[in-house]
Amino acid sequence: MTRRADAVASSLPSTSMTLRLQWFSCSLAALMLASCASGPRLETTAVRRGLESSPEARRVKLGRALTAADLALQQGLQHEDARQRYNKAVMEAVESWMALADQPSRQTITQSEDGGNRYSLQATWPSTLLFDELIPASRIPSRELKERLVRDGVGTPLVAWWRHTNERAKTEPFMAAAGYLAPATATLTFSPAPGGRRTASLVLHDPRKVDNVRLAGLSQPLAEDISAVGEFLLSRREVRMSGLGALLQSGKHLDKLGLIALERPTSDRVPVIMVHGLMSKPATWQNVVNELWGDPLLQRTCQFLFFRYPTGVPVIYSAAKLREKLGLLHRELERTGHRATSDHMVLIGHSMGGLVSKSQVQDSGDRLWVNVFGSTPDKLKLSPKEIEAMRAYLEYRPNPYISRVIFVATPHRGSSLAAGAMGAVGGSLVNLPKRIVGDAFNVLQGQLPEQGPLREMLDKGVPTSIDNLSPKSKFVQTSISLPLRPGLHVHSIIGNKKQKPLNDPACSDGFVPYTSAHLDGVESELVVPFGHSAHEHPQAVEEIRRILHLHVRSL
Repeated sequence: MTRRADAVASSLPSTSMTLRLQWFSCSLAALMLASCASGPRLETTAVRRGLESSPEARRVKLGRALTAADLALQQGLQHEDARQRYNKAVMEAVESWMALADQPSRQTITQSEDGGNRYSLQATWPSTLLFDELIPASRIPSRELKERLVRDGVGTPLVAWWRHTNERAKTEPFMAAAGYLAPATATLTFSPAPGGRRTASLVLHDPRKVDNVRLAGLSQPLAEDISAVGEFLLSRREVRMSGLGALLQSGKHLDKLGLIALERPTSDRVPVIMVHGLMSKPATWQNVVNELWGDPLLQRTCQFLFFRYPTGVPVIYSAAKLREKLGLLHRELERTGHRATSDHMVLIGHSMGGLVSKSQVQDSGDRLWVNVFGSTPDKLKLSPKEIEAMRAYLEYRPNPYISRVIFVATPHRGSSLAAGAMGAVGGSLVNLPKRIVGDAFNVLQGQLPEQGPLREMLDKGVPTSIDNLSPKSKFVQTSISLPLRPGLHVHSIIGNKKQKPLNDPACSDGFVPYTSAHLDGVESELVVPFGHSAHEHPQAVEEIRRILHLHVRSL
């Protein structure tokens, strides 16, 4: 894999706020558990082919591209300049073909001519490759990722884009607003055909499964641009979610809550689910996933999904929704077989996302009921409907389909910053819906109970996620005491910003002290010389890679 480093473009938002909100947003970004939030995105539009409108003109352009590719193959691809001519011709042929062929007839023969050359084109691709448009990777600029991971070779790397539609979303529960995206690489070969024609075979390969192709009598490495998918995705305005906005106005961002995939999940690859932290979003994982996707073994064996949620809501709410989405994912994968992968999911949680993840592999018993209401449900003056509604949040069993968890900079015992002045100010600015934000509280719609435990809880105010991160939080105190599922593989990655001794009380990533992030009895613990964004440190990325290698080989 050849690496090419590119500059990361950044800009500052020009938003007018009150002085209080300005102070809070700056301070919270600096002091709360949110250094994982990414900067604003530079918008790029989908590449338009810009070809002549006349079908005949497009046909001529296709013929010219096929002639150029055919000639390059006949001359041989031993030299770099010959490969470049071939690759350019393949790219132009793909663009012309896409402009000519509508979706139902893409695999049928297209007649093209270029002077005395007459071609019939036949296209093939894997049945799992879905696309409305094929975008040449070379037309997608490098703006967001730290590195552009490419493999030099023959063929033209592409991004296969299957757009989001309301109809597709009904049957694709993990499709985000940007649709599904996947890498592909196109090659062309030629053979004689009756009537003086030549058959051009356009093949779209999955470069994660195909390393080499045979062209011009030689085995050639297949070109790949694995980073193009991420760059294109990050350029799409519809996938963005403001980390700060989703914290302060969580109710307005609930429609974006969900488990999202880059492409349609398949049953032959292990699901690796990444969960972001406070005031953050899935883009915090962009460089981590880019590096992991560049690993040949992980390309073939892992599929990355992201749990996106507005981070102002209570942790138990987010945890319940993730539990629900993971159940849906398992059912979808189980329906198509391969239990060896669907029964061995991996969770990677950063910061507060680690607490959301930990709730998937713990047995709560009735302890949360006792901590929230002071008693077990059978002794509370709640109606059966109220008890059932609250149960999804306050009672859970370990998910048997998760076999490995990686905690990154996770405040298992809370953070004193959330208990101090910053937490008080932050909590006062977080605006939760008055009836909270979930189906379980639909019982409170209409007339509220005049008295009883639910009324008392509402009068006190529903705790926000910032409240949940205080060391004094009932949730934190309960969470650290709940057992993890027996047999679970657990790993920790912890930041040590000032590289202090681990037994020094000041040892911290700047937000979470080591004493809070440390768990006894884990399978491995790596401390990196970095701050709260420990997941982005090269040593942390390599540790995640090592753990995932260990995981897939154990299966």
